[in-house]
Amino acid sequence: MKNLITNKYSIIINLIISIVIIAALLYYAGIEDFLKILSTINLGWLLIAILLLLGMYACMVVRMKILLDEMKAKISWIGLAKTHFTGMLLADITPARSGYLGAAVVMNKNYGVPYEKAMVAILGPQAYDFMFKIIVGGIALLYLLNYAMIKDGWIMFLGVFGLAVVLAVMVALLFSKRFLKLFSFSEKWPLFGSIYEIFKNTQQHSHVIIKKTPQLLLLLMCTWTLKALSWFAVAKSVEMTIQWAYPEPLFYFFLQPLVTILEFVPTPTLAGMGFSETGGVLVLSLFGIGAAQATAFMLVARFKTMLINLIGVEEAIRLLKSGKN
Repeated sequence: MKNLITNKYSIIINLIISIVIIAALLYYAGIEDFLKILSTINLGWLLIAILLLLGMYACMVVRMKILLDEMKAKISWIGLAKTHFTGMLLADITPARSGYLGAAVVMNKNYGVPYEKAMVAILGPQAYDFMFKIIVGGIALLYLLNYAMIKDGWIMFLGVFGLAVVLAVMVALLFSKRFLKLFSFSEKWPLFGSIYEIFKNTQQHSHVIIKKTPQLLLLLMCTWTLKALSWFAVAKSVEMTIQWAYPEPLFYFFLQPLVTILEFVPTPTLAGMGFSETGGVLVLSLFGIGAAQATAFMLVARFKTMLINLIGVEEAIRLLKSGKN
C-alpha cells in the first residue's frame, strides 16, 4: 500500500502537469490582474476561512473516532488528528486524492490500529461524502444547465460520473463479498495479495458503518456547512461577490461539492490541481465573475488548505522513509 501512494516519479509528473494547467489558467486570467487581487487580500477573512476549515477537520476526526471506538480500536484523539492531517497532505499530492488512504498506514504503523479497522474508519465516512457530493453536485449542475444556460457541461458531467464510479467501487469493497472475490486471483501476489487480504478483513467490520449512519450523517451536515462557509470567507478575502436570487453564502453550499468533484476524477494531476480550478473559473464566469478574480478565489481556496495540511508533514516523512525499508 505504501508504494501505491509514495511513487515519487508519478508525483513529479503529476506536479508538472498541474503546473502547466495552472500556468495556462493564469495566462488566460491575466497574471497582472491576478497579482493585483492577491496584493489586496483581506487577511481577516482568510483567517476566518482557515478556522472554519479546522472546524471541518475536527468533525472528520470525530467521525473516524466514533467508528474506531465501536470497533474497539484504541488511538488517542491527538494521534488520530495527526493521522488525519497526514492523510490530507498525501491526498493533496495524489491523483483522485487517493493518498488519503495513507492515513490507514499511519494508524497501523504508528498507533497499532489494524489495517482493516483503519480502512473502515476512513472509507465509511468517505462513502457518505461521495454520495452527498454526487447528489448536491448533480443538483448544482442541473441548475447551471437549466437556469444559467451553460452550453457545455461535459467537464462537470465527467466529474460526477468519475466520482460515481469511485463510490460504487468503494461500497462494493466494503460490503460485497461477491465483488471482492473477483480479485481473489491476486491473493498469491506479493503486494496485491496483502491489499486483497486487508479488504477481506475490512468487510468483517463494515457493519459498524451502517450502525453509526445517523451520527455520520449529522457530522456530514456539519462538515458541508463548515466547508461552504470557509469558501464564502475565501471569497470575501478576495472581494468576490455573487449576485443571485438567494443569500450569498448558500451559493457556496453548492459550488464547493460541484467543483471539488473534479478533484476525485483520476487525472494525472495533484488531486485535480488545475483541473478543478479551471472548472470553478468556468462556473463562476456564468455569474459575472471575471477570470482573474475567479482564479484568485480558486487558488487561494486550494493553497490555504494545502498550507494547513502541512501540519501532517512530520508523520508523512516518517511514512515515506518507512516505505524505503
